[in-house]
Amino acid sequence: MIGALLLLAAQGLAPVADPGPDTDPIVVIGQRLQAIEVHVGRGPDGKWHCGMDGSTGRLSLDKRLCKAVTTCVRKGATSDADIEQCVATTKKGLLRKLERERART
Repeated sequence: MIGALLLLAAQGLAPVADPGPDTDPIVVIGQRLQAIEVHVGRGPDGKWHCGMDGSTGRLSLDKRLCKAVTTCVRKGATSDADIEQCVATTKKGLLRKLERERART
């Protein structure tokens, strides 16, 4: 059962429009972030695994998203609604953090 456990954690996906050359990079990253599906599962060895069907273009942000969603599942989010809420909250928080980091530079 544990090996077969795969939890899909995703927001409703909409196609991401091709941004124009004058589009703010934070907007582009935000669009990419919203379009990503995160898959969390636990292998037969008991280790947690995370995979994503896309990328924001920033490895550090992708890693933070995977870690945060895995934490949601590890802490007991099991229903689709709980997982989707956790993912939505996580994505919003990561985007706010990215905006704050950008404002400091």
